[in-house]
Amino acid sequence: MRVKPIITILGLVAACGFGARVEAAPDEVKRVVRTFDFEERRLGNPEDLPMHWVKVAGPGYPHYVNGRLATGVSRSGKYAFRFDLDGGSLAYRYEANRIKVMAGAHYRIETAVRTTLLTQARAVMTAWLVDQDGHLLPKTVRYSAPYAARNADDGWQLLKIELSVDEPQAAFLVLELGLLQPGEFVGGVLGQRTLNVQDIRGTAWFDDLTISQVPRVIMSTDRPANVFKRGEPVRLVVRVDDRFTDDLAAQIVVTDADGKTVYQRSGTTELSRAEQVGPGRKRLPIDLPELPAGYYRASLVMSSQGQTLGAQSLGFIQLADANPPTTPDGRFGFSATSLPLAGWDDLAAVLPLLSAGRVKLALWGPEGDVLEVDPAKFDAVLEKLQERGITPTACLIGLPPDLARKMKSSGLSEKGAGGSAWWGGEADKRGAGIANTLPPSYANSSSSWPLLLKSDVKLWQPRLSFLVSRHANHLDRWQLGADGDDGFASDPELRKVYDVIYAQFQRLVQKPDLAMPWPVWYELNGHTPATVALSVPPTVVLPSQVPLYINDAGMASPAGSAGSGAPPATMPATGPTAPTSPSWTRPTNISVYLSWLDTERYGRAERIRDMAQRVIHTFAANADRIDLPLPLTVRKEQDVLVHEPSEELLLLRTIISTLSGATFRGKVPIAEGIEAFLFDRGGQGILAVWDLGAQGGVRELSVNLGRQPTMIDLWGNVSPVQKVPGKEGLVALRVSRTPIFLADIDGQLMQTRASVALDRPLIESSFQPHTRKLRFTNNYRNAIGGTVRLKPPPGWGINPPTFTFSLNPGETFDREITLELPYNSVAGPKAIGAHFVLQADGIADFTVPITVNLGLSDVGMQTIAVRDGNDLIVQQMITNYGDKPIDYTAFAVYPGQSRQERLISGLGAGKTTIRRYKFPSVDFKVGGKVRAGVKEMVGTRILNDEVAVQ
Repeated sequence: MRVKPIITILGLVAACGFGARVEAAPDEVKRVVRTFDFEERRLGNPEDLPMHWVKVAGPGYPHYVNGRLATGVSRSGKYAFRFDLDGGSLAYRYEANRIKVMAGAHYRIETAVRTTLLTQARAVMTAWLVDQDGHLLPKTVRYSAPYAARNADDGWQLLKIELSVDEPQAAFLVLELGLLQPGEFVGGVLGQRTLNVQDIRGTAWFDDLTISQVPRVIMSTDRPANVFKRGEPVRLVVRVDDRFTDDLAAQIVVTDADGKTVYQRSGTTELSRAEQVGPGRKRLPIDLPELPAGYYRASLVMSSQGQTLGAQSLGFIQLADANPPTTPDGRFGFSATSLPLAGWDDLAAVLPLLSAGRVKLALWGPEGDVLEVDPAKFDAVLEKLQERGITPTACLIGLPPDLARKMKSSGLSEKGAGGSAWWGGEADKRGAGIANTLPPSYANSSSSWPLLLKSDVKLWQPRLSFLVSRHANHLDRWQLGADGDDGFASDPELRKVYDVIYAQFQRLVQKPDLAMPWPVWYELNGHTPATVALSVPPTVVLPSQVPLYINDAGMASPAGSAGSGAPPATMPATGPTAPTSPSWTRPTNISVYLSWLDTERYGRAERIRDMAQRVIHTFAANADRIDLPLPLTVRKEQDVLVHEPSEELLLLRTIISTLSGATFRGKVPIAEGIEAFLFDRGGQGILAVWDLGAQGGVRELSVNLGRQPTMIDLWGNVSPVQKVPGKEGLVALRVSRTPIFLADIDGQLMQTRASVALDRPLIESSFQPHTRKLRFTNNYRNAIGGTVRLKPPPGWGINPPTFTFSLNPGETFDREITLELPYNSVAGPKAIGAHFVLQADGIADFTVPITVNLGLSDVGMQTIAVRDGNDLIVQQMITNYGDKPIDYTAFAVYPGQSRQERLISGLGAGKTTIRRYKFPSVDFKVGGKVRAGVKEMVGTRILNDEVAVQ
């Protein structure tokens, strides 16, 4: 029986006639061309398959794997098109001559899909055009994004494709639905070496497939990267193309970064004044009201006679200032290796906005060889970057596709390349469909490099030599592979590739700067590339740990940076393998690549906080090169390139422009739990501040920062800091976990504060006096004098508690003090308050918290306390970090219970022992804590700990 298509005849949308008179559309114009709801039983189809859908056959598509109309799971109605895997891939194609298209029209194809949990296979929709005889028009092939459920309760997901009929010979639209294994959508360039893991079992359901003929809508602006300075009118330009445009209606909605609507307009007569710029084409400027600084998305929703035809959105940024770009800082760079060559034009305008001094560009990769694609354009880009003081790094992401084909065709790679259409550049051998391949973005470009090891050097060496020599005056920094690629660390063959290519560079240039990407948790194991591009995944390394890894790689100076102290003796036990002292010689150059946390998993606020802290820590560690993902995407809409920024552009612009040209001067102790990094830029003091402990809250502090400090938030908003009434020199500071910058502070005062410390911050937990030296340096340009009063932790004693001082510029105060602590002091960090009244340019009254750590240098202890019914179980783990055996008495105490003790006799060096305690029938109280510890059998050393009952 013939399936009766569901067709709705609508009038088309008038390109922007909001409120305009609606006219009937021509009879040949149909908005909804075809729908497939798969409810074919009511149409008389008794078969397992929907009518006119044909199974795709070929290698990797087992004949025994089938799809069928099924009940039980559907998005609407009773039936859905169900695909079941039993190894291999499965795809069905709608017959080629059944969906006729109109020249110049634009089509949107959407289908809902739902899958079981899949680790490898993906649901994919493909569409393309054929001529009157059914021949494929290769340039028209379009793919949906591959999809698989992440969680068992994931619902229906829409797969979308947009396709324009620009080929004059196009006659019909062809569709394929598939549940495909990785070998069908990941380019396999290693031949038989390619190993693609499969999902043996899995199911996908497709439902409510709709093909609509819709207007083509493009939104853009006249500003680079859609960034508007304060005071500039925000104007969007909307272009609408359609064969008929007399009954379109539209609605403009603007949302902020949180998704909240900040502006909305529809039915406005202004939009009826759209300019006719060609047959079936109108252009409309839309002016938006003034908005606060931030990231926004403008969405244009098109409809016809009440039926929504889709939406087009565009991101843009409103800056808080109209300041000209600062001088580019060569320490900051952006990785633009995923940006297509067509999008490079705006880099010379966008990067100065970010104060970036470097950019990474992909000269070889899935898009080909830049000298083969458009050498003149590349030359122009290099000249523009050079004019603006921006240094490019040339990246060889992978072998150009044509070069790889030559290597494979020469017999160096066996057949079985995974059917990658983008790699071979050929149409699918199965005929009209090529749903078994996906675009280059899904391919692992580094996997192409091993072809080079067994190939004739004459195949690739002349091309590389020409690339290097042609741009020797503009390019002196190179990189093999993309940032974040761990292939060079995990695959020895890729390291051999690096050696081979580096040897060619040595023949062409002196001291070649060729970087190799390398994750921070891998050791080089004796392999020392000239330059290492360290990648620091945010889920593995915390922001505060980044300097430890940088120091470990030998990047920073031995002191790390001014005021930062000596490099750490131990490294964080984070990630697959925590770094240890490198066994390789220091590379000539090291760059650090930082990436963002996943928004879906961690949330927008945590993503912003993490990156801001990460950049500040890395910059403070004296990193020579800091690379970040380019916060800009480029896509082609018909003949227009649409540039779209992300919110990250605004945030990174604030951070980099604030720190550009600055030098780290040290960490300033402001208050307990507060991180404060001091930077100096030409005499201007800059302080980066955040709270380590606040969970969504705000902490209020009173701090002496100077006469007229200003606050800059991460979105670039500048505001004065309020003064504390009645307290001269003090300002009220509100601090949260999100960093803020304080500019125009008294840098001399802050550097003097940063120098306040004890000579040895570790206090041995023993019942005897401890002698330390209080030190601070006069960082003013003139002599200072005053008093300092020390306030110890509760129960502690300090002698003497007060000093007077008079220091010349650069002179250091160095006085001895004695600390005494009570017998029951709990181990851990303690704060000694140093209250200064300082006479310099004026009177400064402030308190510096001096953090000391109470503990034992050679004994470590960890305690846990848990409830077991009415009983309390306490466990101690004691470790001897010293070089000789120890004898201690371990104990545990809980309020209302008798003290319990255990002996530790002759615990050898490097050994660990466990002591357990059981308190029966405990009267648990809210907030009750266990005090546990160890006491030296012969001596005065004691280590106390307090833990909450879990």
